[in-house]
Amino acid sequence: MNLISRGLKNSMRSPMRSGAIILMLAISIGLILSMLVARSSVDSKIADVKANAGTSITITPAGVMGFAGGGDPLTSDQLKSIASTTHVSSTTSTLNDQLGTNDTNLTASLELGSFGARQQRFSQTSTSSSSSTTDNEMAAPPAMTPRTTVTGTTNPNSVSTNGGNLNVSSGSTIDGSSSDLVALVGTTLATKNNLTTGSTFTAYGKTVTVKGIFTTENKFQDSGIIMPLTTLQSLTNQPGAATSVVAKVDSSENVNTVVTSLKSALGDKADITSEAEQAATSVESLSAISNLALAGVIGATIAGAVIVLLAMVMIVRERRREIGVIKAIGGTSRKVVGQFVTEALALTIVSAIVGLGLGILVSGPMTSSLVSSQSSNSSNSTGMPGERGARPQAGGFARGVNQINANISQVTASLTPQVFMSAIAITLIIATIGSAVPAWFISKIRPAEVLRSE
Repeated sequence: MNLISRGLKNSMRSPMRSGAIILMLAISIGLILSMLVARSSVDSKIADVKANAGTSITITPAGVMGFAGGGDPLTSDQLKSIASTTHVSSTTSTLNDQLGTNDTNLTASLELGSFGARQQRFSQTSTSSSSSTTDNEMAAPPAMTPRTTVTGTTNPNSVSTNGGNLNVSSGSTIDGSSSDLVALVGTTLATKNNLTTGSTFTAYGKTVTVKGIFTTENKFQDSGIIMPLTTLQSLTNQPGAATSVVAKVDSSENVNTVVTSLKSALGDKADITSEAEQAATSVESLSAISNLALAGVIGATIAGAVIVLLAMVMIVRERRREIGVIKAIGGTSRKVVGQFVTEALALTIVSAIVGLGLGILVSGPMTSSLVSSQSSNSSNSTGMPGERGARPQAGGFARGVNQINANISQVTASLTPQVFMSAIAITLIIATIGSAVPAWFISKIRPAEVLRSE
């Protein structure tokens, strides 16, 4: 006990020097903890990205984009083939259509504008040519008329722009697997037509009940209608058809395998795109942060050990005479070493208390700083050029890409017990390394030589 008490007292023998040592060591320990937190948080996000992001594959009819292009919708047999593919955990099927003035009693809420008018300019040609038809023939739809987009889907949440649940502001959502004549109506369209929950409207000659009002904060989507897939297939006389399928793979590591299988099964009848490349880029960016944090831990550990080592070497050199006297009056090298190790531990423990507190405070900003700097680089490399007039059903893939990129900036610093214990363990390693060499010096000091030289 006497040995320990002397070591504790000696640790504060020179308050100014001890304070400087504690400050420098505390900064190193604080950096160690903050880097450990950053690495742990990023590694957790990497595991999450591998399990959830980059696992979506979008399948569309070959040559079809939105309401343009050629080709035929995907068939029920093709949908079954996609769903039964190995490693595909779930699928979301979508069918898109447009309601003209002859199809519904609703007034479209989305004005054409110059862009929409240009997309419909061929309708005018169609109308002109149809003027020569007989009165008994069905007239072509009026040119330059705004239309209402209707989406049939097995999962209404797939329309959400943020990748989460669809925001139903009034009423309740619909069951995408049902065949009921119900619909979710976008807030802009509902306002335009004075629709509320429980209201009805006609579509394709049938009466449809408004189950809820939704909003996505996207003007195009908020001007549309969402129905169960089977309902829209029945109303449009397209049984089993789909214009888009988003297949969810059980892991990003299996995406390439699934893409190969789907291309083999569907051949040239479908266009297949995946998020694998974007997911790999996201994981690569996060891995770079993890490696940087690990380098920071190693560097801070070495710095802390060097600080303790140099401090103790300096203390031992200053107190050579004291050591010689202690040994001369019967003190063993073991006891003297124990005294100085206690002194080193005392300095380290005080530094650890200060440093761990500092690390807890700065771990959040430190992690955010590392992530923000890396995410800005990643966004430059993964950003996709805007596709003017992109197909509505491509939203699932676009949202997936946005979600992957967002993963980088969504890393939240989290101090777990494991990380905290790791920081304490490293602190003890620093104390051990820092006191090992001085202990060796002490064992080499011979009382006779010290006293004679002094």
